[in-house]
Amino acid sequence: MMSPSLFQRFKAKFFLPLAIVAIVGYCVWLIITTLNPHLPQLDEEPRLYSNQCRQNLRYIYVDAIQKAKHSIHLVMFGLSDPSILSALAHRIHEEVPTVIYYDAAESSRVRNKLSHATLHPVQLGGLMHQKILILDNDLIFIGSANMTTSSLMMHDNLVVGLRSRKVADFLMSRIPYSSGYLRTMVGGQDIELWLLPDSRGTALTDLRRQIRKAGRSIKIALFTLTHPNLCDEIIAAKERGVDVTIVVDMHSGLGASAKAIDQLRQNNVKILYSQGVQLLHHKFVWIDGETLICGSANWTKAAFNKNSDCILALHHLTDEQRDFMKTLWHRIEAEAGAMH
Repeated sequence: MMSPSLFQRFKAKFFLPLAIVAIVGYCVWLIITTLNPHLPQLDEEPRLYSNQCRQNLRYIYVDAIQKAKHSIHLVMFGLSDPSILSALAHRIHEEVPTVIYYDAAESSRVRNKLSHATLHPVQLGGLMHQKILILDNDLIFIGSANMTTSSLMMHDNLVVGLRSRKVADFLMSRIPYSSGYLRTMVGGQDIELWLLPDSRGTALTDLRRQIRKAGRSIKIALFTLTHPNLCDEIIAAKERGVDVTIVVDMHSGLGASAKAIDQLRQNNVKILYSQGVQLLHHKFVWIDGETLICGSANWTKAAFNKNSDCILALHHLTDEQRDFMKTLWHRIEAEAGAMH
């Protein structure tokens, strides 16, 4: 029988190093999994991604582009990140058909770097503000992030990834020039899509209706909030007892959004401002923990009436999606503060 002292030496020599290796290995696996999350799969609900949840949005896009086999369809306001441009250039070199709609003023390097793609610099009455990537006619990313280094690596953004041939066909037939609406199921989840501008006002009416249906909580994170009708709906929700919190980008909150924010504060709506030099670039509302409405559209008149934008609603969030949003919201609030 091994003596206690020999056992202790044996344990220190073999067991402890193995335990340390196991712990380090787990930590490395956890970091890799967090920074490099999986791409959406067929027949599953949409996936949520945010750099505030320590996910690498640049990696997600580059990984998805590198795996494209048949087609790339990109509609992007800001397209300048070198890693994204390199990934696109490689797929174009491999003769993957690539169509890119972009804002010429915000994406000046596109024509030089991706000259062999089918390029469409877009000039509209308003901003070409959409941020949509469609790969192989079924893998789709929609969100608030531009494909610029600062937007992907520094600014606060939320992106939704999903697989759906029906959604891809709808988007590719319309963006970025046409308005439209689609309601369908993705992986068993009810989703809605609105393409702006919407001259009939359907998207704005539907967003107001969703806010009006809130019974417990409304959590809003926005870069810009100026639309008077949406401010009125928020105030009405607060007056009927809904717990409302708004986190707004500090730069916008002290500038373009200041008037609307002051009105909301005077009506006892809880307002927090982002802190730091990065932009809080989110454009989402999370209602009763069950409905997430997000996309590229700020809550402004121009977004609904003039700009080429996109709004996506996910209904009846899954447990995984709710857990993600709880983590994201906790970090948004933790990194924000009130102004006095």
